[in-house]
This record gives sequence, structure tokens and C-alpha cells, in this order.
Amino acid sequence: MRIIPLRGPGIAWYKCPACRLKCRPTAVSPDGSCPRCGYSHMMRLSFGGRSNASAPDGDRS
Repeated sequence: MRIIPLRGPGIAWYKCPACRLKCRPTAVSPDGSCPRCGYSHMMRLSFGGRSNASAPDGDRS
């Protein structure tokens, strides 16, 4: 069985602006509409979207 992470960087959630349902991408219908009310434009939410670019710290050998 595959364990799906619920938090952390890169985790996607979708939110319906009409009924405020938050769901995972697998719950959204194939045409991208809300599974509860059928609204056609779900908003994508992302949490922890920090960049992985690190600042140069000088000389690392």
C-alpha cells in the first residue's frame, strides 16, 4: 500500500472557492471540477514552497 504524505514541501491540495472544500488532486474529477459542488475552477494550494537554492558559504572542498 502506498502512503501519501499529508504535509511537507511539494504537497498539492486543491480548494474550491464556491464550497471551500479542500481535497487532494486524486479526488478532483478528470475535468478539474469540484467533487462536492461541481465548480469548474479549483484553486491549487501549496504548502512549504521554499526554494532549495542555498547561498554560497565561501570555500567548500
